[in-house]
Amino acid sequence: MNDNNLIKENLVIDSNMESFSTDVIEASKEVPIIVDFWADWCAPCKQLGPILESTIKAYNGKIRLVKIDADKNESLMQQLKIQSLPTVFAFFNGQPIDGFSGAMPENEVKNFIKKIISSSGGDKEEQLNIMIKEAESKFAKEEFEEALQAFSLLLSEDAANSKIIAGYGKCLLKLNRDQELDELIDGLEESILTEAPIESLLSLKKLAQNNKNAGKPEDFTELVRSDPKNNNARFKLSEALLAQDKKEEAISHLLEIVKNDRTWENDKARKKIIELLNALGEEDPITAPTRLKLSSILFA
Repeated sequence: MNDNNLIKENLVIDSNMESFSTDVIEASKEVPIIVDFWADWCAPCKQLGPILESTIKAYNGKIRLVKIDADKNESLMQQLKIQSLPTVFAFFNGQPIDGFSGAMPENEVKNFIKKIISSSGGDKEEQLNIMIKEAESKFAKEEFEEALQAFSLLLSEDAANSKIIAGYGKCLLKLNRDQELDELIDGLEESILTEAPIESLLSLKKLAQNNKNAGKPEDFTELVRSDPKNNNARFKLSEALLAQDKKEEAISHLLEIVKNDRTWENDKARKKIIELLNALGEEDPITAPTRLKLSSILFA
């Protein structure tokens, strides 16, 4: 059994009077718990149960289901004053926060569970991811000031999120606010430095420093045009293009160097491509096609 199946199984468990405190009261201090009181003879229970299970499993751990057989737990039924089946309670932070009795249509069950997750703050991560994508979209459109403000707001929501920290840092880099960027990086815990978004930020910072004295593309264009095999001039042209954020043009010249001479200056062009792709990250639309082109050259 793989880990995903194990997780999904643990999202739905059977419980009883003796385990109720652990399985429901204590567990609801971590995530919302839906408690389904059912019986084998209850036809509506058999309709409702599978809907609850499939819906809760779809949320991958944001909410869990505890099933209680009413016939085997009559004292618990009396304690909770349950008079009809099925009866569903939602618990959060050790307290019942909502519930219903009787079978409901699937769309109403889904809305009920969605409401419980929302009211308990379980959809915060989803909302945060939407906000991150909006900030990243501003960055991709080169609206760096707006993106910086968006990432700044996100930092106030989750200051330890490496994707948010990296996005904020990349905005500082693009806006040439080097001192603020240095202060940001110096203040990071060592444990976060190895996370992919932060590694990407550090690589971009290094590339930016290397490209500051790269010159202008026109300084090298004619040299490359007159002598296409001049790898040194082509490499300098790629650095000058990178300094102007013309990544695709720069990469095409670096790929041409690899095609001309893979071993040129100790594999310098290929290493530059890898360094750039690591800085851009796997989510950048340039990364995957460039890796494919590089592989086709190397293994041709």
